Amino acid sequence: MADLSPLWALVPGISSGRSETGSSVPLAKVGGVPELVGVLRWPVCAACGEPMRFLFQLPNIPGRLDLAPYAAVYVFQCENPDTACERWDPHAGANAVVAVKSGTASLEGTRPTGVPYAEWNLSLALAEEDTEALSVDVNEATDEQLAALDRALEEAPESKVGGVAGWVNGDATPECCGEPMRFVAQLAAMPFGLAFGDNGRGYLFRCRRGECGTPFRFTWQGA
Repeated sequence: MADLSPLWALVPGISSGRSETGSSVPLAKVGGVPELVGVLRWPVCAACGEPMRFLFQLPNIPGRLDLAPYAAVYVFQCENPDTACERWDPHAGANAVVAVKSGTASLEGTRPTGVPYAEWNLSLALAEEDTEALSVDVNEATDEQLAALDRALEEAPESKVGGVAGWVNGDATPECCGEPMRFVAQLAAMPFGLAFGDNGRGYLFRCRRGECGTPFRFTWQGA
């Protein structure tokens, strides 16, 4: 019997902003335009210089999603059709996680001219996963462990807060300040239609030290 660990699933399309537990989740969304909690400077791609496309935002939720001292994080990526920017790379500058503290809401910088992604509300619902099976090193795993990993990936929420990353193509945890970053959240491309390769997943991480100028990083993998 697997030892299941509790976590929070990110549930799309509940317009009331409430999860199955009845807990309100303001400011959690995919697409549309960012809902501001302070000063947000719209990021540009380090490779091509074009404004990035807004993907999603998550708020600080004490006890569930700890982003303190930030009130929210906003995730963007370059989707310039005329370039081949490495938007999956957490360090290449073709995606960005903008962490914002509470303050007077204002938007700085230039927004892209294209159409935003369709807007979806996100809510939290209690879920569980087989953390041990999901944490296995695929390069050293036995056939039995690989089978358990496949089952755990199938049963765990595709979009979630907490737990461990459910990698599509193997562990690619980014490093910051000389050590692996801490997993924060995961968001599946579907049903939102996000450009994460072929039905991929995006992964949000935080620096364990919190002393650098870029405390959060984002990467994604497609099938």
